[in-house]
Amino acid sequence: MENPQNPLHNLPKTERLHSHNAISDLFAKGKSFYIHPFKVIVFERIPDSQQPAVRILTSVPKKKFKLAVDRNRVKRLIREAWRTHKLPVIQQLNLHGTHLDIALIFTGHHLPDFFLIQKKINAVIKRLLQDYEVAD
Repeated sequence: MENPQNPLHNLPKTERLHSHNAISDLFAKGKSFYIHPFKVIVFERIPDSQQPAVRILTSVPKKKFKLAVDRNRVKRLIREAWRTHKLPVIQQLNLHGTHLDIALIFTGHHLPDFFLIQKKINAVIKRLLQDYEVAD
């Protein structure tokens, strides 16, 4: 069973992207790729010892899901899948000395189940690991 006090298995506010300036930089200067049903925007920021290696932003467009309860459910599923699978990315970026801001934008039309979200988040993580692989 997971230890709820283990900082590697939680998603504190410091790991969530909420600063207006950081979000503007992410969308203006970030690079994107698409893994259905996610559009992923990644911005490599200047390393700061006060900030975590990865900060994420989750977004579900109102155009796709009219009801707030549906949008919030999808965002909760995305955050939970990220929280449980983020460790390899954080370890890789710490080795590389890189800090990232990541936007996960859900573009699907139907309410997904957790297993689909988990599978797709794993695909996103795999792509991030390939893009930021440490060269030996």
